[in-house]
Amino acid sequence: MKKLLYILATGCLLSACASYKDLYVPDSNYLERRNVETRVFDTTNTKQLLVASAQLLQDMDYTITESDTEIGLITATKDRNVGSTAGKVAITVLAALNGNSKPVYDDKQKFYVTIVTTKAGKHQIKTRVTFARMVYDNYGKVARVEKLDDPALYTEFFDKLAQSVFLTANNI
Repeated sequence: MKKLLYILATGCLLSACASYKDLYVPDSNYLERRNVETRVFDTTNTKQLLVASAQLLQDMDYTITESDTEIGLITATKDRNVGSTAGKVAITVLAALNGNSKPVYDDKQKFYVTIVTTKAGKHQIKTRVTFARMVYDNYGKVARVEKLDDPALYTEFFDKLAQSVFLTANNI
């Protein structure tokens, strides 16, 4: 009996591994997206760069959920509502008029940001940031998960980070 269970478990594991063969294959936009998400700063002080990053995220209403200066990592989140109350009421009324007593609409969203730093040279630090969001419907179920890939978002973030690094470095 034990042998049969072992064979079944091994078979399940092997079949599960086989279905994910393309999981780590980058898509066609990978290099372009990585360039948008990455900037190099002329500094050798990783801790100072991470402090400036954390301060900027807090200014942007994010809550720091994890920070590790040893590995150069910051993760943060923030919660926001989706849409207007009037829009949600309109969806509910239209659904009721169509006989649907349980309309589904986007209700809340949680934004995630991750910052990773690595040494890029003798006097430079490479910083990569990624933004994503998880949207929940009015029943609390995940409606969708999206990676935010608007280049303007990343440009604005890095412009503010450059200012924050300058202010932090000069104790302003």
